[in-house]
Amino acid sequence: MIKIIEKINIILEKIFGIRIMPARKSEGLYGLLKKILKKQNKKPNPKEYSTIVGKGSIVACQQEGYFLALNKYVNTGDKILDVGFGLGYGMNILSIKAEEIYGIDVDQKVYDYCKETLLNKNPKIKELSIYDGYNIKYPDNYFDVVTCMDVIEHVEDYDRLIREMLRVSKKGVFLNTPNRRPEYTNEDGTPKNFWHLREWSYEEFDKIIKKHGTPDWNFINGPYDGPFTISSTIKDDTLALSPFLKK
Repeated sequence: MIKIIEKINIILEKIFGIRIMPARKSEGLYGLLKKILKKQNKKPNPKEYSTIVGKGSIVACQQEGYFLALNKYVNTGDKILDVGFGLGYGMNILSIKAEEIYGIDVDQKVYDYCKETLLNKNPKIKELSIYDGYNIKYPDNYFDVVTCMDVIEHVEDYDRLIREMLRVSKKGVFLNTPNRRPEYTNEDGTPKNFWHLREWSYEEFDKIIKKHGTPDWNFINGPYDGPFTISSTIKDDTLALSPFLKK
């Protein structure tokens, strides 16, 4: 039983970032399962999640979003802020055209990882820092463009973060977030991804961001691992909502 519990702990830690205590002999398998279900049903805390679990891998749709931002909204010589830089590969993509890249994240683990693997290795990445998820330390209009990939669905007060990202940008903010699709949604309407506080349809997200500015809409379409197409209108196979919110 102990070996089984440890195997379950390894899986839970990778997926949910949690572990369960070994069950007492009197509890049996039923008691163990109750503990697992209790842990799984807890409310997600975005700050408990770490993208470090994906170290060594790339999320294909997210990578597509970075190239979309690079090709359509980043100009040669731009200064860019990447909000929620994660494993850092997006900053390398943006540096193809941008002159200076800055990154902020709430996650100490990915900060330490990217500090070791990127800082002082890519000369265009100037600074990485930890922030509280809302308050960005830079002055108004400090960056040409702000990018925010697969972050907003993890944030409780997303309007507050959008306002703050617009404040520090000159031109606007490129957002990338999952399109709410039936295969990734539970029967009660919550995302199957435990760490997503919510996911939006195009109509819902359009209504939210129009409170802050004028969106230039893009949609990433295709299966989870690609290949992808980009469109200016939503499609049946739209995977990600990728607007550029003009300031």
